[in-house]
Amino acid sequence: MSESKHLLCIDLKAADIGLGALLAGRGLPAELTEASSRDSVLTALEQPERWDLILCDAESFQKLGVEALLVAVKDALDASLVLLKATDSPLSSAQGYELGAADLVRRDDPDHLLAVCERELGHCTMRREIRQLRRAAIRGDADADAGRPMMLATIQDLSPSGRQKKIKAAAAEGASTPRAGLVAEGSASERARIRALIDAGGLTLEFQPIICLRGDQEQRSMFETLVRLKDGAGNLLMPGDFLSVVETAGWMAKIDTWIFRRALKTLKDIQDTGSEKTVLFINLATETLRCKETSKALGAFVSAARLAPGSIVVEVRKSAFTDAAESTERFGRLLKLNHHGLLVEDAGVEDCDFLSKHSDVVTHIKLDRAMTQGLVERRLSQESVADLVKCVRAEGMRVIALAVDNAELLPLLFAVGVDAIQGHFVSMPYQTLMYPSIQRVESSSNPPWQGSS
Repeated sequence: MSESKHLLCIDLKAADIGLGALLAGRGLPAELTEASSRDSVLTALEQPERWDLILCDAESFQKLGVEALLVAVKDALDASLVLLKATDSPLSSAQGYELGAADLVRRDDPDHLLAVCERELGHCTMRREIRQLRRAAIRGDADADAGRPMMLATIQDLSPSGRQKKIKAAAAEGASTPRAGLVAEGSASERARIRALIDAGGLTLEFQPIICLRGDQEQRSMFETLVRLKDGAGNLLMPGDFLSVVETAGWMAKIDTWIFRRALKTLKDIQDTGSEKTVLFINLATETLRCKETSKALGAFVSAARLAPGSIVVEVRKSAFTDAAESTERFGRLLKLNHHGLLVEDAGVEDCDFLSKHSDVVTHIKLDRAMTQGLVERRLSQESVADLVKCVRAEGMRVIALAVDNAELLPLLFAVGVDAIQGHFVSMPYQTLMYPSIQRVESSSNPPWQGSS
């Protein structure tokens, strides 16, 4: 049985939350301790290492002076803070981050609360392990079990690129032959396999939240539209497992058209139920934009869609402005005419002149994984990123940081002027919950080459 997690509930009734039973149902038994006064909070924090997660009523956070109490023990505290607010509370996610919270959750949204708690308990476990490693290294302890010197984890070890290097190294050590059943992506048999999965209705859309960091901007529910492909066993293949086959086979324009139409339909359904401030970000490949007929058709879909202004942002790569210049510019002007947006998803620190040149159509840029991790691993200076952000914000563009996988990045990104964040720290694409309410969208029975409902 899993070891019980210790949750401190500040000015919250554990029974009212019902979180203990929810966590137990996920195999995470928890002990919930209530503290309803400043003195009881102070007493609980005399053992900062005890807590795996701290939940606090949003209104009581400042009333009880919780922020100061947490700051006093921050060097010994592995637990993160989650604020719970009333349904009608005007407190925004960005304001929650400014208060030091890992997340802000409505009291009447148990599914979201459970997902956030699971995520933060995992973060706590990792922070605790790192702290123990560092303490052991400082003491000069040896790793008795392994019989070798203690290895001290760094931010680079924890970054996606660092983890990927370890995975590749392990694969090189233990695998001299390809895995059984793995087919070369360019082969006819692999193309036939991917085609069969698509024909069987395997295309699936998921939506990952994009969270606004700044309280001085309009708060909208924003999501990036992500495509997956369900295999014969019901598992979801990531884009890297099938999009290269789609590209080499020349199917990208049809797949993008299917994604675009399904995303617009999903957005229309959401807005028709009252969520008019929902925004979907939708990727378009340069290859798709090179096809004039397809780009014109997509533009017609945008013009025909009766959607709230600013609720579509199309993501393109810089290459689209050279390899499909005419179609990209035309599509960008059409989006602007309909009060929607165009995002450059691979902007670099040297691209200020390029972005200024296209400021008549570009409304957003995204700091990609390489740039975000470059900040973490100090391959990029904070000043160079801040200069890029300052440049594009002067042109009226908004800046989103991708691959935000840990809380340590938030102050850095806020300081350089980033408007919004996206990544596993905020939320992974989730099977049954899309914060706040978007569900996974499965394929229709008709494959992309036969049209889409």
